[in-house]
Amino acid sequence: MERVEEIAERLRREPYHLLKNDCIIKSQRLKRECQRLGVPARVVVCIGLAPARVFGWWVTMPVVHAWTEVAGKRVEISRPIGSAGVWGIVPVNIRPVIAIRI
Repeated sequence: MERVEEIAERLRREPYHLLKNDCIIKSQRLKRECQRLGVPARVVVCIGLAPARVFGWWVTMPVVHAWTEVAGKRVEISRPIGSAGVWGIVPVNIRPVIAIRI
């Protein structure tokens, strides 16, 4: 599991780009790396609700997000832990409404 955390931290440090290196792509990459190590992993894609700052106001808005479940544990890798993205959205604060495990 220590090796998985090292891989996850490396992916978190990579720049986030909506079309080239977003949460779905990074989650798929972590899943592949885990499978190479023989660790069970799957990607969870969801439509969720997140607090966001839009034009100076805090609102709850729907977002599409993904993470990897490694040995039953949610591993967020879209951004460094606790850092905010566009509109102040922090990935760990996203509440899934509909989730699909791949």
